[in-house]
Amino acid sequence: MRTKGHAEPPPQGPPHGKGKLAPHQAFLEELIAQDPDIPLFELRDALAEAEGVRVHHSSIANLLSRLGFTYKKSHWSRPSAAVPR
Repeated sequence: MRTKGHAEPPPQGPPHGKGKLAPHQAFLEELIAQDPDIPLFELRDALAEAEGVRVHHSSIANLLSRLGFTYKKSHWSRPSAAVPR
């Protein structure tokens, strides 16, 4: 007979909380306000240099998406092959 442990499954999904970038949200928003076309890689590098926080650029993209920022393709990019002409 088992006397330790439990049969409940562990919680699923992402951990609760605001994440590693939450304290740096204002810094990132300020950079975007100064240059709305700033690439994610430059945001990542600026965050590492100014705040000492090293994250993957996709983490910054996820934060910006949660904040309501959107990504638009530039006008000079080639059209998608899936779009009928």
